[in-house]
Amino acid sequence: MSHPTPDPRPPSQLHEKRPFGAFEWAMVALAVVIAGGGLAFWVLRSPPAPPAPPPALVEVPAPPVAPQPSGPAPAPAPVTAGDATRARLEAVSAHPEYRTWLAKGDVLNRWALVTDNLAEGVSPRKALEPLAPARPFTVAQRGGLTVISEESYRRYDRIADAVASVDPRAFAVAYRALHPVLEAAWRALGDPHGSLDAVAARGLARLAAAPVREGEVAVEAAGPLLYLFVDPALEAQGAVEKHLLRMGPRNAKLVKRQAAALQHALGLPVPPPPPAR
Repeated sequence: MSHPTPDPRPPSQLHEKRPFGAFEWAMVALAVVIAGGGLAFWVLRSPPAPPAPPPALVEVPAPPVAPQPSGPAPAPAPVTAGDATRARLEAVSAHPEYRTWLAKGDVLNRWALVTDNLAEGVSPRKALEPLAPARPFTVAQRGGLTVISEESYRRYDRIADAVASVDPRAFAVAYRALHPVLEAAWRALGDPHGSLDAVAARGLARLAAAPVREGEVAVEAAGPLLYLFVDPALEAQGAVEKHLLRMGPRNAKLVKRQAAALQHALGLPVPPPPPAR
């Protein structure tokens, strides 16, 4: 009886390595970007001269190992923006409101959070808090109806103007240059699946497809500080779409137009619209 010839490889080489997952490839990409300059120099330089003979070995005692704390692993540190990153972001727009948002710090993590919120249909109120209107929501009486006042719409003029001031081409350049870092910040939110491009495409498509209501919009009080849309079709909209409605037709159109322009500049696919509610 013949016996199989034993594999001459060591046991450590008899197991295939599993392929990297999407998250691991994103981390590799981030590491390559951070070390890009040094990596390019190492690849392009001429072969090094043969190394000198190693010096005699001197045994040095290993430093003591600090005890590792028990319990869950610490949360990932926020992704911070350096001078080069901030310069790229400042090139996107010179509008004072946009610069105010940048000056608040933690901009990359807030950018990732806004993108994720829009894609999931969640109003990015928290991430955009520095731009929140100072005046409260107000209503007016028109022919026996309670409607959103023009003053309430105008609270959002400066925000919509800041959005409209963004240069789509400069935005696309910054997005591509910061893509690995932004994706790392987005994955730190806790979603290991999908891709940042797919999330950005969904968020921009949601804004571009949001409804606009011309003329007066009737609302009804549902509490001391809460109003609902009288039109059931408007009240059934998602949180992002409702927020655009509360900005008024002038501002909603500016945001919708800019969302479509950014999606085109980024070359992102247009996903199907979110399901009707």
